[in-house]
Amino acid sequence: MSRSWGHEVFVALDQVINALFGGYADETISARAYRLGSKAKARDSWDQWRVVWVIADALFVWQDALIQWRTGRAPEQGHCERAYNSERARLGLPPEYRS
Repeated sequence: MSRSWGHEVFVALDQVINALFGGYADETISARAYRLGSKAKARDSWDQWRVVWVIADALFVWQDALIQWRTGRAPEQGHCERAYNSERARLGLPPEYRS
């Protein structure tokens, strides 16, 4: 997905809100929801982060439709899982900082 000024500002605000609520400064709420919600899912239980994960995936279902429209196939992962994997791959960093 291409990056734009608006996207960068939205991600920055998302990260600030996440940090204000005790999260890591460089992590989005969606990535945090997937990271922590996955632990609850592995225990076959529900906690607030698994609920946030489900809600965020539902709110960003339009992204799935956009990806399918652009690529011709539905994404294999939901929004939060894509955000988590993007964090792990360090895709939010400039290319010079990625390992």
